[in-house]
Amino acid sequence: MSEKKEKGLGEWKKAEKELRSSEERFRVLFEYAPDGIYLMDLKGNFTDGNKAAEELIGYKKEELIGKNMAKVGVLPKSQIPKSLVNLAKNAMGRPTGPDEFTLIRKDGNKVEVEIRTYPVKIKGKTLVLGIARDITERKKADEELKKSKEELETKVKDLERFSKLSVGRELKMIELKKRIRELEKHRTEREGEK
Repeated sequence: MSEKKEKGLGEWKKAEKELRSSEERFRVLFEYAPDGIYLMDLKGNFTDGNKAAEELIGYKKEELIGKNMAKVGVLPKSQIPKSLVNLAKNAMGRPTGPDEFTLIRKDGNKVEVEIRTYPVKIKGKTLVLGIARDITERKKADEELKKSKEELETKVKDLERFSKLSVGRELKMIELKKRIRELEKHRTEREGEK
């Protein structure tokens, strides 16, 4: 083999090794990302998903791959039109989100998520990369905060009413005491005249 061919073969092997290393890094990042990540085609058929996505919805990715997101039952019927609009935006090359959705887990429980989607090219084919973040706890905290705020506002209004009543009562008492002193002074003056 000529030196030129050996050098070319060596460079090719090096490039192949770097490519495998890059693919491995991508796979590790994909699999162990804390948010649910999924891929689907422009028709809405799932093609891949990571461990966090499996934990989020309770399905193994093998149960969903090849199935259509609008038909598999992970979205309430009321939210399918919104997801189809997002899919159409992705088909036009536009990302979407963050959008809030309610997902239906395999066990029937619901989970609140925030989803962002991006059109991506993989092997010359446009796919949708979706990232789903569980916001259930944040939504609960927001509701508790809203409820606490409403309760506090009610207590402040009650306190203001009580304060007005108390101040009003106190002013009436002061006025009454003043009137009693005037009457006593007037009575004392009359008794002194007699």
